[in-house]
Formats: sequence, structure tokens, C-alpha cells
Amino acid sequence: MARAGFAPCADPGQADVVVVTTCAFLQSARRESEAATRHALALKRRAPDKQVVVFGCLVQHSGPDLARRFPAVDLWVGLDRLFDLPRLLKARQSAPGTRRRPDARSPRLLSTPCHYAYLRIADGCDNRCAYCLIPSIRGPLRSRPIPDVVAEARALANCGVKELILIAQDTTAYGRDRRDGTALARLLDWLGRIPGIAWLRLLYAHPAHLGEDVIDQLASSPKLCRYLDLPIQHVSDRILRAMNRRYTRADLDLCLEQLRAIPDLRIRTTIITGFPGETAAEFRELLNFVRSARFDRLSGFAFSPEPGTPACPDSSLSAQRSSLRRVGAARLARIRREQARISRSLLRSLVGRELTVIVDSPGIGRTQWDAPEIDGIVQLKGRKTHPGELVRCRVLSSSTHDLVARVS
Repeated sequence: MARAGFAPCADPGQADVVVVTTCAFLQSARRESEAATRHALALKRRAPDKQVVVFGCLVQHSGPDLARRFPAVDLWVGLDRLFDLPRLLKARQSAPGTRRRPDARSPRLLSTPCHYAYLRIADGCDNRCAYCLIPSIRGPLRSRPIPDVVAEARALANCGVKELILIAQDTTAYGRDRRDGTALARLLDWLGRIPGIAWLRLLYAHPAHLGEDVIDQLASSPKLCRYLDLPIQHVSDRILRAMNRRYTRADLDLCLEQLRAIPDLRIRTTIITGFPGETAAEFRELLNFVRSARFDRLSGFAFSPEPGTPACPDSSLSAQRSSLRRVGAARLARIRREQARISRSLLRSLVGRELTVIVDSPGIGRTQWDAPEIDGIVQLKGRKTHPGELVRCRVLSSSTHDLVARVS
């Protein structure tokens, strides 16, 4: 957009074009996306010349229905047309056969602070978990070639980025769709050689695809954060089969044993409660596992029945859906209370330690064990610090999720 002559505008009310980026993963995300669309259209009513574009997963998932419900939207753009957006805005019509693909040489206009960036290494997913819409929305796994990813990473480093956060629907599946030696461990090795990059962070690692080569990188790479986002979802073998997760409780035990052998490694996970058929005994098994595994960070979701997925109850069984939500929410609350207790204990053990922290904003930073926006923060005391600076500090106190530290 910037190369086509469009300038970013911080205030949607002042913009000539408002682009709403949508998500269709959960019902809550779809509601939020529709609310953002209504807000953009309200701005358009006050300034009729303003153009409203709606882009992303929700368009891919239910574009025709959205177009009927929001006829004032000027342009609907699915996932496969993103790189046509500048031309579409100017022409206001689609032209077959001219779709553009991402170009690794194209500059990135960061929406994050300038010292960290998300680096997409693949798109799509082949896992087909029973509760998930992503494969039907984003299609099969498509791994980017290593040279393309490395070229983008070098360009980001040249712009001052110090932390690269690797993302995909399943980062540990990276390269499985290719037959040219592409693999996550190999990519991590290349990225670790880029001057200027201080931290590499790995999100969305599927337990079934976490190989020993990546575990070796976590143990040995000086730039790879000792942090892993490993969504387990559940531990009951029966529930895991019903979810189509393709691993067992024993597999998880072995995986965590290997990871815990790495000094100072921290693990974030995600769980789902209230999955259809989850018994009280199976929930207790999950709760006890959370207690014993003592994950450093944990996100949880009460099961959300998504139409079009195998796990969704029949549309006529509205009472069953309501019951699933109530049970899932109550069980999730118990997990969260337990995790809060664990988190307080783990963070308390850091008091007195000296840590390296990356500064995100004046007085606020993160350790290598905290991803931006989803994990905890470090409130910095002492000398003035600047965004992007890596500082040493001593931990003074802790709370349920955050630390307070004094800069050395």
C-alpha cells in the first residue's frame, strides 16, 4: 500500500480508506470483526467519500453472507487477494490472472514497535483438529522457502529489529510440505546468523511435530529464546483422539521431560475445557496435569462449537451447545485459578535474580520468557531506558503475571 502511494493514518476517522482485518477462528472473534466493520461503516456515514475495505479470514469463511448484511462496504478482499489490494482500490474491480504473491524483497511497514517483528514462515494447516476451522479457511500448509524468510529477516534487521517472533498456524510443521531439505531447525540456524538480531522466539509449536533437532536448537542456539509456546489442548487420551491431535499423554510426558532438561527453559501452553464428551474424571486428569507440569504461562478456552467442524454438535442441539459452554466456562475458571497460584510461585522464585530485559516502552520491558501482548511484563525502576534497548536488571518483586526490577 505504501509503495502504491497510500500513506498510513493513525486515526480511522481521518483516513480516506479504512481496512478492517478480520478473524473467523472463534465465534467471539467473528463478533469482534463484525463490530469493527460496523464501526468503520459509522465513520463512512459521517464521511461518505471514505472507502471501507473488509479483509481476511472472515471474508474467506463467509463472504457472501457478510456482503448481504453489510452492503455499504466498498470492497471485500479474501486471503488470496491481499496483494492485489492497492490495485483493487484504484480500479475498484478485479482483473483475473493478475494476482500478486508476497515478495521477500518488498519492504515491511511495521505495525509493531520498531525493535520486534512477527515473521511468518508458513501459512495454512494440515492438522485438521476436530474443533478448528483454520484448514478450511486458510487451506493446506504452505511453507515459505528458507531464502525468502532469511531475506525478509535480514531486511528487518537492517531496519533495527532486534527480536523476530516466528509464526505460522503450526511452526513445527514448517517444511513438511516441501521436498528440498526445508526444515525448522535449519531455518533457525540461518536466522541465528543474522547480525543485529538478538532474540528469536518460537510460537505455535504442535507437540506432535516438535522434533529433537528443534529441541537441540532450544538448548544450544545463543539467540533462540529459552521459551516455547506448546499448546497441548488436553491430556486425556480419549479426548486427544476425539480432537484429532495425534499424540498421547505419554507423548506429552516424554516431550516435557526433554524440554525440562534444558536449563531455564520456560513453556507456555493452551488448553481447552468442556470439549464434547469430556467427563468429570477427564477434566480432573487435565487439572492434575496442569498442577504437576507447572507451566510458566497458560491460556485457556472453553470449547466453542464452530459450525463446519467435526466437533460441533448438530445445529438442532442448541441445549447441548449451551450446556457445553457452561461446563467449559466453569472448568476453565478452575484451571485459571490453579495456574494463577502456579504463576505467582514461579515468578516469586525470580526475585533477587539478575535478568536481561528488552525495553518495549519507557519503564516497561520483557524477559526472554515473555512474548509481547500475551505474556507478562517487567516494570523497570532506576535509570531511563529506551525502546529496543537490552538492559540488565535485578528483580525486586513479583505478582501473579509480572515482575518489578531495577535496571543495573
